[in-house]
Amino acid sequence: MNYRIWANIRVMHEYTGGKCSDFMFLPDPASKETMNREGILMSEISGGFYLIAQETAFSEETSLIFWAYPTRQDLWSATSFNKASKEEIPFAKAAGETLQWETLTEEDLPKAMRMPKPMFGVEIRHPIGAPGANVTLSFKTKKMKWRYNIAGLSENGTFEIAGVKTNKENCMFDACTQPSGIRVFTSKQEIPLRYGAAPQFQLREMKTAKAIIKCLPNMDARSIASAILEGNKEETIAETFINT
Repeated sequence: MNYRIWANIRVMHEYTGGKCSDFMFLPDPASKETMNREGILMSEISGGFYLIAQETAFSEETSLIFWAYPTRQDLWSATSFNKASKEEIPFAKAAGETLQWETLTEEDLPKAMRMPKPMFGVEIRHPIGAPGANVTLSFKTKKMKWRYNIAGLSENGTFEIAGVKTNKENCMFDACTQPSGIRVFTSKQEIPLRYGAAPQFQLREMKTAKAIIKCLPNMDARSIASAILEGNKEETIAETFINT
């Protein structure tokens, strides 16, 4: 019996800087029944999964639905779904090399898939005689202002945060000193959260450009906090505390 690739689904995430292997994909009950009946096999790979099927499975139009559950909970906080509210579930529809995003409500989920709640879903449609679905699900990370709270710096020194040589993004930081002596540096622009990427910023002496801390830590989902910024308005930021 000959087998062919029925679908090839890849996952990319800006938060991890490329392919993302931190999701578990489960077919809903109806799709699992179809897979068993048609002999469609699933194999998880690094950064996604693919499906293979017997030649006979390509003779009928078939649709399968998979729900994605993150194996790392920080992805819930780091991922930006611009078109989906907290109550909605992003839902991708894939056919051939085309991909369209929609949203569903929790009531649209099969009851067996609601606990725990999936992060997103994907429907793979396979028209008769068409090649296998071949798509990439790309996710963006949230952007917010970054804040470094640094203690132990000289009271007489003037310091700034600048990008490291490999960071081509031009981001400026406002600086102030708290009564406790802690220097607070807050970015003027919103910066994407990063996990495992090379450091983007360094702390240096302003007059001499001498590096005091060559590699400041990037902000990830664990850094998310709330702060009162300009206009006495509460805003979600990413911050960390450093003692030199």
